[in-house]
Amino acid sequence: MTEVRTGALVGVAAALLMSAPAALAEPVAPVANAVLDVAGDRLEITVAQQRVETLDPARPVELTWDTTAIEPGTVYGDRVALRAFVVDSGEQPEPVEVPVASTGTLEVDRPGTDGHEVRLQATAHALDGRPLAVESVYTLSVAEAARPEVAPQVLPPAPRPEVVTAPSPQVRAAAQQPPTATGRVVLDKGHVDAVALRLLPDGLHIQVKDGTVAGATTWREPADVELKVTSASRTALPPSPELAFLGAAGEQVFLLPQTQRPDVLWAGWSTEELRPADVSGPVTWSLTVVEGPGAFGLFTTGSFGEPSVLFDSTDGLPDAQSVPLGTHAHANWAFAEPGRYRLTFTATAPGVGGPLTDTETYTFTIGDGTSSPVQQPGAVNRDPAATLASTGPAGLPAVTGLGLALLASGVAALVVTRRRVQEKTS
Repeated sequence: MTEVRTGALVGVAAALLMSAPAALAEPVAPVANAVLDVAGDRLEITVAQQRVETLDPARPVELTWDTTAIEPGTVYGDRVALRAFVVDSGEQPEPVEVPVASTGTLEVDRPGTDGHEVRLQATAHALDGRPLAVESVYTLSVAEAARPEVAPQVLPPAPRPEVVTAPSPQVRAAAQQPPTATGRVVLDKGHVDAVALRLLPDGLHIQVKDGTVAGATTWREPADVELKVTSASRTALPPSPELAFLGAAGEQVFLLPQTQRPDVLWAGWSTEELRPADVSGPVTWSLTVVEGPGAFGLFTTGSFGEPSVLFDSTDGLPDAQSVPLGTHAHANWAFAEPGRYRLTFTATAPGVGGPLTDTETYTFTIGDGTSSPVQQPGAVNRDPAATLASTGPAGLPAVTGLGLALLASGVAALVVTRRRVQEKTS
């Protein structure tokens, strides 16, 4: 009987020993302080532990982050900006950009004694340019370390690989910017940041960030780009008093929409290339001159369809907007009549070494039958017959229909017209 019982006990013990390694073989994965995700139109933070402890007040506190739940292509640039700081320290560091589908740590300097709070702020932009933001607050405390009776010799910890989340703003600002392409192009569909700002060695530049080719970004001078607004963009004006300057309700206008369509341009603006290390405040973006056969307007559409007008060429120019750093946005670009428009924009910003500014003129050709005259990149069309209606401080009186008349009548008509103008002015 004893032998049977002993054998049974041995069998049970063997079974336990065989099952123990299987249970111990599954390590518990560390949980990040902040797990980020995008749910619908919101950026979310899931907090595993609301308390952050440190054993050494003299060393920075580390917050761990996890963006593996955000798949590439969910937010613009596949980047999330994180900023962590002690609430009552009076200091707020610059945000650090981290990639999606990754993990890492973020250092927070901890001043003073116990009882502080750490605030983590996360921001990103949706693919349509909408800003996304969320924040979380953690309690920061100093844990009591056990005091040994005899102080042992303290050896320095073995170095561990540093997780690089993203280059600092200073490093990114010092990095070489992509070159500016040369040669005249016509863009009529795809994504383009029509008004994109960046710092080059000679100062602030307003350029076109051309993303019309999938997977490629090309920087261009506005003088080298014709932005073509085809007849596919024609749409009826809604019955909105705010948009009455473009025409009556139901009238057809040419509209580059706020949301992306595959058959027309998706035009936006961007200050994402400007860094706080070089620019100490928001950019002032101004529309100063509009030359063209009709009214121009730039407006956003809210959640319930209500428009908010940013630029209106009919109520006196310049019109100005304040654009924060790190902005990538889209809106509705509306042209009341077909033809050729020239829009002049100025951007100013407070640079670390002094004011920064640039002014550029853009060419929009509206309608399928409209084309720009052939000219070298950066050249200015001086032909008086090509002068368009204009608004703004540098505007000229409208001369309508003259270009078509000259084309129909030929060189002889041009000579006669000039003589008639001289007779009227004499």
